[in-house]
Amino acid sequence: MSKTLLIPLVSTGNVPQLTIDLVLHSLADEFQFVTSLDSTYIHPFTGPLDYVYEQQRPVLFTSSPDKRYSTGLELFYSDQSSLYVLQQRTPIIQGYVNNFIKEVIVPLVVEYNIREVVIVDSFGVLDEDVMATASVSFRTSSNFFSDGICEVRSVGDMIQRFQSGLHLNEESTNEISTSLFTFTANSVQQEISTNQQIFKFAYHLLNATAPNLESIKYSSVFVHEGDNSEDAHLFCDHLPEIIHSLTKISTLTPPISWKGVYGSRPIPASFVDGIYI
Repeated sequence: MSKTLLIPLVSTGNVPQLTIDLVLHSLADEFQFVTSLDSTYIHPFTGPLDYVYEQQRPVLFTSSPDKRYSTGLELFYSDQSSLYVLQQRTPIIQGYVNNFIKEVIVPLVVEYNIREVVIVDSFGVLDEDVMATASVSFRTSSNFFSDGICEVRSVGDMIQRFQSGLHLNEESTNEISTSLFTFTANSVQQEISTNQQIFKFAYHLLNATAPNLESIKYSSVFVHEGDNSEDAHLFCDHLPEIIHSLTKISTLTPPISWKGVYGSRPIPASFVDGIYI
């Protein structure tokens, strides 16, 4: 089975990161920690190993008993789904997006012979790079997802595909790529801005020497800031439509790190010295 790499972008509401949390911890018996990646280009992060509520041990890390803490960038793998999953816990440092993709992501794609890269994203009303595109349209109230694909069949096709992706929508005030990704008919987006991170990811992947890479998929969801746990649940249900080796998860299980943050803590019932407890 061909190998897929799932990458979350740090975006509105951290919905991609929450979605990755749900995938990994709902399928904790299937996924295992592979390695911590170079976190030079993202904001520093160190934290405890995560686990599910009733399970007081980090199952995802059983293959690495010496690991004692989580870092900002970690890779996991499911042999059952032939799926590598990257969890990125902090944003890329401003000005280092290109360095991050070229020096961390591209080598990862090459080393693990990835054939399909799936990038998940989210945006809201304040994301001007997305909302200013001429094609953002909420045609139905039931669909807030956008699914696009860039197919690659050879090194020559990579170059040709990227060059065609530079064709810009001249009617828009922003620089909009109109042909790099082919979006489904019911997608909210039909174009991407060259200012979006996804454009930079596609640029470097299409110009990299990655002989096994066949496609780049992009899936984004429109969200509002706030409690985005439900958005993550919806995104998890949507993922099998993009990653065909991943079956729908019957029971979604959030990790312990969500407790008390996304509405899972009991409502305060008493008031002592001016503080709810």
